[in-house]
This record gives sequence, structure tokens and C-alpha cells, in this order.
Amino acid sequence: MNAGKLACSLLLSLLTAQLPACSFNMNVESMLSPPRLTAEQEQIYQKLQNSVGSQQVRLKYPKYGDHLSAFTIADLDGDGSDEAIVFYESDRTVAEENPLRIGLFSEQDGEWHSINEYRTDGAEIERIDITKLGTSPRTYLILSYGMVDGADHQASVLYYRDNELIRSITVPYTAMALRDLDQNGTTELFAANAAKGAPQAAALAYSWDEKGRYTQSEVNPDSFTDITQLTYGEIPAKDGQGRIPAVYMDCVTGATSVQTVVLTYQNNGLEMVYADSGDDQKRSERSGSYQTMDIDGDGEAEIPVTRTFYGYDGNQASPILLTNWYVCRGGRLMRKHASYYAAQDGFVFLLPKRWENQVTAVPQDGETVFYRFDPSRSNPDGTPVLLHPLLRLTVATDPVTADGYQTDGFLLLRQQDGRYYLGKAEQGSRTLSITDSELLFSMQFL
Repeated sequence: MNAGKLACSLLLSLLTAQLPACSFNMNVESMLSPPRLTAEQEQIYQKLQNSVGSQQVRLKYPKYGDHLSAFTIADLDGDGSDEAIVFYESDRTVAEENPLRIGLFSEQDGEWHSINEYRTDGAEIERIDITKLGTSPRTYLILSYGMVDGADHQASVLYYRDNELIRSITVPYTAMALRDLDQNGTTELFAANAAKGAPQAAALAYSWDEKGRYTQSEVNPDSFTDITQLTYGEIPAKDGQGRIPAVYMDCVTGATSVQTVVLTYQNNGLEMVYADSGDDQKRSERSGSYQTMDIDGDGEAEIPVTRTFYGYDGNQASPILLTNWYVCRGGRLMRKHASYYAAQDGFVFLLPKRWENQVTAVPQDGETVFYRFDPSRSNPDGTPVLLHPLLRLTVATDPVTADGYQTDGFLLLRQQDGRYYLGKAEQGSRTLSITDSELLFSMQFL
């Protein structure tokens, strides 16, 4: 290091040593400034300050969705000129009141004018949607809020007419989606509510007609406390003619367990096609980490349910799990695939059908090895009696290790997100061995 660099380094060290210990953390929030306003937004902001009569106006930003600005500018009534809504808090709000407000503005001859101010239905704005609903000609503004406790949510469906935001409906929800539920070219509002404060759980669909009137359809699954996700797919129609769209709700029913409810929406009516019940042979209950998905890419979602892998008696401390994937048929679940599901590694290996009750999985030295086993007997500890390996799967996280595996005969199946997925088919059985093409087809990456 030359003298100049050394002197500079010593000076920096001395300056750093004199800073208070907390000054680096000096307020990380103060270092995160909101986005710079455009000229149009700045004009609206000035009008907002004038209308509020306070200099302490804090803009509030949605958390999700396509509209992430505190300013949403759109032609809400279709008259060719824009309106704007602004979310904010101000210091004039009474302490007991919800401080979140909406400012409504209209544009005339290139100038923005304050029209009105509204109290909101929630404590935090989560997302904003602007869309047509049903066959109504109106453009709707759907404002989704988080409530004060952070656990509940509510959506306000509004439209703009004669300088006013008019409420069509307010919908409480645990999960909510705007979607063409019946694929007829119009959008419905779907909401699901867990049985928390309510007497029962509910799934609801709302549709709007050409006069702006809404109809509501409701079904009531067994009690659930939360929803981990909504998945969309298809199921066969009742008459066997083609498929119809379906909604799959993964519902929390215990401390760590979920069940899946399957719903369809046809002719403005919501129907519960499948839900677990006490007399069902095939139940969808499993760990919450196993989510419904279209695992084979055919447009129909599958429900994953786990069991102990073939050959194990289930008494092991950490049993190897096999994941069966079920589809909904006539109100019941039917198994479509069996698989090895490596959630942490981000892949699912669909087992060949001929492997059923013939092949098991064993973790060995960083690999998952699939063995033919003897189904007629078991080891004293309840593990299967292994005969010979058929397939080795592994995931490497650096190119050197991946190259080493390929030198040992492994096939690189995919490189994704810093991971190298590799497999090696062992030709140890005339009937059960797997080909490289079959291996590539059977690997599904999450």
C-alpha cells in the first residue's frame, strides 16, 4: 500500500472510531426515501396538502399488485378525463380514528382539483385493482385492506360517478381473488373466510350484472383457520363432456396440517365438489408444506398426500415419505401419480408405475438412491431389504462438484437457481431399470 492510500485508510479508521455505535443504524428508515414524485403527482400532492390543511401528510403505498404508487390515476368513469385517488395519513387525525385516508381528485383542463376525502375501511392498503366485474359496464375500484390487528382483511368494491366514490359492496376475506371463475369472459370476485370470529367457514363468489347489481353465491366447508393458497385448474365436467375450471383451496385445519377443498363456479353458482369428510377413504390432510399444484403440466391441479415410502413399516424416527398426487373425480380423490418430493431441493420425481411396491428410496452420502427391495420380508428395524440400486439423484450447489458427478456418469438434468440437478440410472434390472429419457420426463422442477 502506498503512503497516500495508507494515510487515507488511517484517517477513515479514525473517523469511524469516533462515530457513536448506533450511528451506522441511524435510522435505516431515514435512508429509505419514497420514490420521487412526477410533476403530475407533485401537483396532486400540493392540492392534497391544501385540502387537508396540514403539512404533515404521509403518503401510504400499497404492498402488492400492479398499482404500487400512493397515487392511482385512471379514467374511473369512462368520460375521457382522469381521476386520481391518493392514500395518506395526516397529523390532524383524531388519535382514536383510523388514520388512513383516501383523497379523491379530478382533472380539468390540465389542472387537478380536490373533490373529496374518505375514511378507509382498514389500517393498511394492501393492493389496488381497477377492472370490469361481470357484465356491468362500470369500471370498479377494488381496494384491499389489512385490518388493525393484521390478521383480517377486507375489500371495498367502489365505482366513481358524479364526483363521488360509491360503494357497491364490502367483502371481508382470508383469501381473495379477482378471476374469471367460469371462463365465460367476465371477472368475478372470489373470497374465502376462515372460521375465526365467524360462526362457520365460507367460500363466496360475487358477480355483477349489466345494471351493476351483484349476486352472491356461498358454500360452507368444514371449519378451517387459514388458507395457505388458492390454485386454479380444471376438472372433468359432470356430463363427461370436456373440462370445467375449478378452484382448489388449501385450508389450514390444525397446527401444521392442511386439507384441500375443490370448488367450481357455473351459472352464477358456487359448488363444493370435494372436501374431506369422516367416511372418505382418500383424505387430503397432510403437512402444510405440501401444496396443491399442476405437477404434470396438463392443466389439472393435483393434491399431494404423503405416506411412508414403500418397504418401511413407518416406525422410523424420520421416515422417508412417498407423495401421492390425487385428482378430483366425481366428488372423490383418485390417485394419479406417486413421487419422491424433495421440497427443500425444489424438485419432484414422478415414480414409474411399474415401481409401485417394488422400489424404495434411501438417503446415502448426499444422494437419494432408489433400490429394488424384497417386498416379502423386512429388516429387524422395519426397514426394507435392499436388492440393487436403480437410480441415484443428487443436487450440487457448485460447478466443481457438479462436474465431479458428471465424471462419475451422472447426467445433468437441469441447472436452476444456483443448483445442479443430476441423476444416474443404474442398469440392474431388466423390468425396473429406467432410461435417461424416462428420467428426464419424470423430473418436475418447482
